[in-house]
Amino acid sequence: MFRRVLSVLLLSLLSACSTPGAFFGAVDGDPFTPLRATDARHALVYLYRPQNQWADEELEAPGLFLGGTLIGSLPSNGYLVLEFEPGRFKLEMRRPLLGGFWTLLAGGPLDFNRIASFEFETRPGHVYYLRYDESRLPPKHAQVPGAGDGPLQLVNATLGQEEIVHTRQVQAPRRFTASGHEVRAERHFWQAIGQALGQVGI
Repeated sequence: MFRRVLSVLLLSLLSACSTPGAFFGAVDGDPFTPLRATDARHALVYLYRPQNQWADEELEAPGLFLGGTLIGSLPSNGYLVLEFEPGRFKLEMRRPLLGGFWTLLAGGPLDFNRIASFEFETRPGHVYYLRYDESRLPPKHAQVPGAGDGPLQLVNATLGQEEIVHTRQVQAPRRFTASGHEVRAERHFWQAIGQALGQVGI
């Protein structure tokens, strides 16, 4: 009974900005299904988080930022699908504190919310697996040298495909331009209409 009351109070407090962690319930999205990029010139990035006790006890899920903008949260046993135009992007994982990801100490040596940050380059037609796990790093042979920071590591397809099949989708796939701006579904619709009309000479 006490845990239920505490859960309700904490959930109402944390729902301001951040996503509740697995402590409040497991990810209930669809099981992992491989996707194809909407354009062969784009890259697909799968960001996943293996399930473990540490992650299962979190009250708030860490957030993923692209160029300083929150683009998703990653609770235990979850995965995100991101589609990028070729380019170089700054990815950052931040730990929320009472619903917020930023404090007055952000960007400095005492930025306790920052978990990991690194620049990531995507190439046309490539598929990447980003693994986030605070309790255990991937084996050295599975890491891509120089591509990662702490618990956020780019891993090879062998490990990525082996682990991600056990996870569930957290949110719908999201697409980004080379400048880091999100491509909204309605924009993609009108682009497709324009391309179709161009092919028939209209």
